[in-house]
Amino acid sequence: MNSSYQRADRISDVIKKEVVNVLAREVKDPRLSFVTITRVVMSRDLKNAKIYFATIKEGEELESILEGLKSASGFMQRKLGSRLQLRYTPHISFVSDSSIERETRMDKILKDIEQELEQKG
Repeated sequence: MNSSYQRADRISDVIKKEVVNVLAREVKDPRLSFVTITRVVMSRDLKNAKIYFATIKEGEELESILEGLKSASGFMQRKLGSRLQLRYTPHISFVSDSSIERETRMDKILKDIEQELEQKG
């Protein structure tokens, strides 16, 4: 059972590298210029890949980026299929990664607490 997780992790890493390459070199959609791929999570059967992305854009611009990624997903899936040596090409879906926002917010809260403690003592 453990080896399947290792295989999924290795495939996730390869997919992440390939998606980054395709986004940087082959997809010509200007909406996707501010996208960073943060991680890829594979399903246990290796048939689905959730690709998490981060961007500095918000609101309508974020929705536009998500639309651009969805429209490019078929192209990326074909590229992955030709580059990966797997029985099945995983179905890819894109998910906005809010962990960076949470980290930034937590960092600000901790700095505020630190400043309060310095002012009191």
